[in-house]
Order: sequence, then C-alpha cells, then structure tokens
Amino acid sequence: MNSPMIRLLMVGLLLTIAGCGSSNLPAGTTGTVRGTVTYNGKPVPEGSTVIFVREKDGLLASGVTDSSGDYRLRMRDGLKIVTGSYRVSVTPPVVEATLNQDEIMKLQQGGKLPVPAAVKEVPLKYRSPEGSKLVCDVKDGSNSFDIDMKD
Repeated sequence: MNSPMIRLLMVGLLLTIAGCGSSNLPAGTTGTVRGTVTYNGKPVPEGSTVIFVREKDGLLASGVTDSSGDYRLRMRDGLKIVTGSYRVSVTPPVVEATLNQDEIMKLQQGGKLPVPAAVKEVPLKYRSPEGSKLVCDVKDGSNSFDIDMKD
C-alpha cells in the first residue's frame, strides 16, 4: 500500500470525495484562483493537479493543468474559493480511477502508463504541501498564482 501509484490514486479519490455534496461553501468571502504551472520555465504535463489546502481547517481546492500549464481552481462544484492562506502542492498526471487493473497493466506493459515518480517535470518536493513550501493567500475577488518549479 506504499507504492506511489496507490498514493496518487488515493489523492485523486480524496479530491473527488471532497468535491461531492452540497455546493454551499463555508461562510466567508470568496475569490477565484488561476495561474500557470511550469518546470524550469516550461509547462508541466497536461493533467497535472494543483492542490490548495487551507491552513486554517484543511479545506481543499484543486485544479488540473492544460497543455499550456494553465489551471483554474475549483472548490466543490464551482470556481469560487473561500479566502484564506493555502499551502500548495502539484502532482503529476495519474491514471484515471475508472480504469480496471487489466487496463492499467496493458498500459504499463505498452509503456503508455505514466509513472508518477518518473515525471521529472514535477519534482518530488512539490508533491506535498509540506515539501513545496508554497503558500498562496487567496483574497476576495480574482487571484493569480503562478508556480515555476525548480530542482
């Protein structure tokens, strides 16, 4: 249960669960967050996930990068994010949870399964909020938070 693939699939599952339920956000002001994620100035792989964890209470927001490295955060089923200080991490693309074990094995055998540990464009230190040391203070209104990861 300690393999990187299983941990990343669990993160995806937790984000999915966190996104379910009522669209009501906790009380307080909200803003939107968008930005670009790069590694040494180049866009990260499409499908990388940007995760914001509010320091005050662990509230989650996440976004997925496109081919340009651009992302927009979502919290539950909308683009509004509760304001506050967030710790930030970036994880590489993972296999969709809808694939069964046989499909995953076929992709892996064909060399088409991304191995998260081998995705050099997302250095290991950025894959956890504690390791990345990135913090974003989300304010009321529109916010921009670009991330340029370095080794």
